Amino acid sequence: MKFIKNTILLFFIFFIGSAIIDLYVGNTNVSMFLGLVLAIVIILKPQKHFRKLGSVKKIFKTSIPDETVEHHRNLILDQFIAGDLAKHFSTDIFLKKGEKLVFDIPGIQICEEKTIKVKGSHSGYSVRIMKGLSYRFGDFESTAEKRVAALDTGHFIITTKRLIFSGGKKSLDIPLSKIVSAKPVNNGILIDRTAKQNVEYFLGLDNVQLDMTLVPEVQNGDTWKEQKVKFSLNGFDVRRIIQGVIQIAE
Repeated sequence: MKFIKNTILLFFIFFIGSAIIDLYVGNTNVSMFLGLVLAIVIILKPQKHFRKLGSVKKIFKTSIPDETVEHHRNLILDQFIAGDLAKHFSTDIFLKKGEKLVFDIPGIQICEEKTIKVKGSHSGYSVRIMKGLSYRFGDFESTAEKRVAALDTGHFIITTKRLIFSGGKKSLDIPLSKIVSAKPVNNGILIDRTAKQNVEYFLGLDNVQLDMTLVPEVQNGDTWKEQKVKFSLNGFDVRRIIQGVIQIAE
């Protein structure tokens, strides 16, 4: 019964839609085609089925509750702060007495905000002196804007005492106590430190990828199956790690 009803509605919308569209288009073939598409979209609603497919794909990827994944992610960050994951990183830096490695991430791009002058314009008025030649009275107004410029690529290192960058052209060795703030940005972190006018960006933190194996706790009512979830560092993670290391040092 539902099939017959939908078929009748399909043909009704097809003929009515084609007739209305033909008034504007003036082409019978095009009008019939557009009328058919309109009828299919209204009656069969294919977009609804596509949304369902997308939803199924997401569930298939991981059926673990978001709060569970976030909980285990926080546990990993705590391990970073405690220095328990330092063994997974190789480093060439010399650690000072009582200093421990937190992480050493290669392939990080250091960038800095630069003030760049851009083309401006004259203000005032001009007086024609002769054909093809005039003189402008007034000042030339130029504008400036800040842009993020790449400086170098190298290792971004956090220890229990320092933030270190080791690149081919540029190197930094900053005590953690000199860091004023850390702001997450796209795929990286922005560091503002004492006695430094321009802030520094460190981009490419997702070079660090770990696999979390999550095991359900049946006693807590978990019904999902054991799964591996890929973990990539981001700016929010690194800010929390730096802040945690600083608080422990205090």
